[in-house]
Amino acid sequence: MITARSFPTPDLLKRTNNPAAWDQLAGFAQVQAAEANAALQLLSARLADAGSTAERAAAFEAAFRHVSDWRYEVAAEQRWTRPGSDVEEFRTAIEPDNARIYWITPSVDEYDPGSPGLLLRTELDQVARDRLMGHSALQNVVTLRDGRTINGNLLNRSIYHFGVTTETAAYADREVLRQASFETLAELETQRADEGRLDPHDPELRQKFTDAAYFLIQAPEMKRGSDAIMRTFLVTAHTQVFDAAPVLPQAIDLDGMVRGQQGFNEVMQDQLRVLPPAKESGPAATGPDRAPQDRAVRRTSGMER
Repeated sequence: MITARSFPTPDLLKRTNNPAAWDQLAGFAQVQAAEANAALQLLSARLADAGSTAERAAAFEAAFRHVSDWRYEVAAEQRWTRPGSDVEEFRTAIEPDNARIYWITPSVDEYDPGSPGLLLRTELDQVARDRLMGHSALQNVVTLRDGRTINGNLLNRSIYHFGVTTETAAYADREVLRQASFETLAELETQRADEGRLDPHDPELRQKFTDAAYFLIQAPEMKRGSDAIMRTFLVTAHTQVFDAAPVLPQAIDLDGMVRGQQGFNEVMQDQLRVLPPAKESGPAATGPDRAPQDRAVRRTSGMER
């Protein structure tokens, strides 16, 4: 059973120093948990009839599509969207001849001084600048499970605005990376089917899930909502293959795009947590469990929820 504990409020959204305002944001965790359970039910049903790795990969893709459709539906109800957001962008794919650009460098006038969001943005901005080493661009290269490499996102430093941005990978590369994520999860599910149960703390299995997460994060599909889609889906997938709900790193999307593959691996090794089993009573799936706040390490998501 997946609860709101799997979805702590990202620090990036905490633009003020007012805990009461943070509490208002926490309600989205319950919305995500409800969808994660719905996607898990669909995924389990599809996997029950799957007899091959390809069919299992298709089942994970179906669950991903379910989550993607949900994010648009939530936005269409005018819930959990930023003022001025174009709702249609939550179901509009990034065009093949285009890229989506996200600012890493914080705009200080959008945050209270010392707020969690400003501190997190500043940290990731410095990580990006350190990796750029004075250059104007850095291509993140993704190593697939079979050793092949493919271009991921691009880090850019603007010489005009003195800011750092991340630019999504090319369309064809994103399609390959997304499919690689589903196939890696399908391999884990095949192991689970063969062995009965997988240990979520096993280093090799944990790395395989980390790879699946990184491939997916490098392959955002929609113009908006990618963070919530990927986070909700990955919680669903982890719960399926390990029979245990996780808490993902808060900045899982920006950690992947800013830190590169090795840096992402280190973050996942350090911060991916496995929750104890939740109570099975119905409302407990989305209600009473309060999403825990992370400790000293400040992490967050970057794409609009």
